Amino acid sequence: MAGPDPKGGRLKVLPATPPRASSPEASFAIGRLDRSRVGSVLAVISGKGGVGKTFVTAFLAAEFRREGAAVGVLDADITGPSIARVFGLGGTPHLSADGKSIEPLTTSTGIHVMSMASVTAATRIPLLWRGPMVNSAIRGLYKDTLWPPLDYLLVDLPPGTSDAPMTVFQSLAPDGVVLVTAPTELSAEVVAKAAHMAKTFRAPILGLIENMAYLVCPHGDRIDLFGASRGPEYAHRMGIPYLGSLPISPALPALADAGRIEEFREPTGEIIARRVRALLDRLAHAARGGSRGASLSSPEPPGG
Repeated sequence: MAGPDPKGGRLKVLPATPPRASSPEASFAIGRLDRSRVGSVLAVISGKGGVGKTFVTAFLAAEFRREGAAVGVLDADITGPSIARVFGLGGTPHLSADGKSIEPLTTSTGIHVMSMASVTAATRIPLLWRGPMVNSAIRGLYKDTLWPPLDYLLVDLPPGTSDAPMTVFQSLAPDGVVLVTAPTELSAEVVAKAAHMAKTFRAPILGLIENMAYLVCPHGDRIDLFGASRGPEYAHRMGIPYLGSLPISPALPALADAGRIEEFREPTGEIIARRVRALLDRLAHAARGGSRGASLSSPEPPGG
C-alpha cells in the first residue's frame, strides 16, 4: 500500500485487503445490483457528520456535469437526506411510461437525482426505520429508478460505518471512494474508520479531501480558522492519497439553501474535481484491462 505524496507525483488507488470469511460483510452478504447503465460509481464517505460530505458530493457532480459528463446522484442518507434540497429539487418523481419504475428528478444543468426526500416530499414525518428497512430502501431507490445511461453515479453515503454504507458497498461495488474530513483531529479519527471500511470491501480509495480547511478574506488574506491545514498529514496516516483542501466559502450556505449549488464555483475545488474524474477514468480503463487497483498518475495536488 502506497501513501500519498503531498508534493505531487504518482498517486495509487489502494488495493484493499480481501475480506476474511468471518467478517461481517461475508456473513451478511447481499447481492449486487445491475449497473449496466452506469459507467463508474463514486462513493463519497466520511463516517462523520458535519464535515461537508453532501456539499462535496454535489460539487463534484456539478463539476463533472459542467465538463459534459452524464451524471447521476443517489442520496443514500435515507433518514437525513439533503441532496435534493441543495439542488433545488422539491417535487416528487413520476412513474415511468411502463409504470414499473420511477423517473429520477433532473436539476437545472441535467444532473439526475434520486433521494428519499423526494419520494417522501409530501410529508414532514421522519422515517423511524430500523437497519433492514434502511438497507431495503437504499437498494430500492437505485433498483426502482429508471436511470438514463450515466458516465458517473455519485453516491452520498450517510455518517457511520454500519448498515447503510455496507449496503452501498455490497450492492453497487463502487469503482472509487472519496473520503471527506474537516481539519480537526476528531474528524480525522472517524474518517480513518471509514477508510478502513472501504478497504475491507475492496473498494479502491481515490483519496482524501480536506473540507473547510481555511478562509480567504475579500482582500485576499488566508485565515486558518482551525489551525494549519493537516490534510496531507491525515492522508499519510490513513495510508491514502491526498487530493487537496477546500476553503470555507461564505457564499455557499445561501446557495445551498436556495437550491442553487450548481452555481457555486471554486478554483481549487475545480482542480480537485478534475483529479477525481481522471482517477476514476484511469481506474475504469485499468479494470477493463484486468489490472484493477493499479497505480494512477495524477497532477500535483493543489496547495492548501
